[in-house]
Amino acid sequence: MTVVLLDPARPDLIPIRARGMLAGPVKVTEDVPATILWEFDHVEPVFDDTADDPESVLVSTDPDHPLVRARVDRGEEIVASSTASGSALLESVALMDTLRRTGPWESTQTHHSLRRYLLEEVYELLDAIESGDRDELKEELGDLLLQVLFHARIAADDPQAPFDIDDVARSFTEKVMGRTPGVLSGAHSDLETQIREWEERKAAEKRRGSVLDGVATTQPALALLQKVLERLTAAGYPVDTIPAETLTVTVTAGNDSIEAQARDRALALMSDVRAAEALAAERGVTLDSPQAWAGVLAEQRVRRTSDA
Repeated sequence: MTVVLLDPARPDLIPIRARGMLAGPVKVTEDVPATILWEFDHVEPVFDDTADDPESVLVSTDPDHPLVRARVDRGEEIVASSTASGSALLESVALMDTLRRTGPWESTQTHHSLRRYLLEEVYELLDAIESGDRDELKEELGDLLLQVLFHARIAADDPQAPFDIDDVARSFTEKVMGRTPGVLSGAHSDLETQIREWEERKAAEKRRGSVLDGVATTQPALALLQKVLERLTAAGYPVDTIPAETLTVTVTAGNDSIEAQARDRALALMSDVRAAEALAAERGVTLDSPQAWAGVLAEQRVRRTSDA
């Protein structure tokens, strides 16, 4: 006869092809949830091959169940539910929820207490990418996913402004759909057009008051410097006027922390840029060209000299 395989994550979703087959008596393996049994007119649990009737329809959620394998070996027809990509995430979300509610360690964690683990997982993922080990990459991606699930679950407990993993997923979907309409609609498949479209829509969303708004100052110092330089270059800032020592790292044994030195220089540069932007706003100058920036920076230097 026939074997009907249900999705263990969503056993209530019965394949359309199987509807007619399940109108009569069916046998079910022990893994089929009891709540699903009400969907059948006549159902009989079966636990071993002595009770299995090969002329009946067998319903299961386990493709490796011995009774399922035996019927497959006999050449019976298999009607299986299609499993949507990402369905396994539901189990992960449920697991995280259980741990948050009942785990003695998980229930006490906060966004702040998890920061070190998040950083560790990111670096371990980078190592896995560099190694090229696919199993290690899969494992480290799972560890990073844990951090996303954990932070989302903690956020769900916030009494003032809660959000959950669904809100996180919607945030991703809305952002990406909003910034890639041309690609998603099939209007174009050009890389440069996609990048321009993304940046234009991002700028419209953020309405930043500074070219440096949104730059994470807690990232590693060299990454911070690179990000600042990228933002300034895109804004037409005359990057050739930035002192060489700001963008240069010299390692000396026994000297102060290179990380701290580089960060201080990056933060000082960011402070100078914001001061220049404030001066431009005061003067009514639009900083849309290297010349506009140069004029404001020159006045900024004059002011500093006179103040000194």
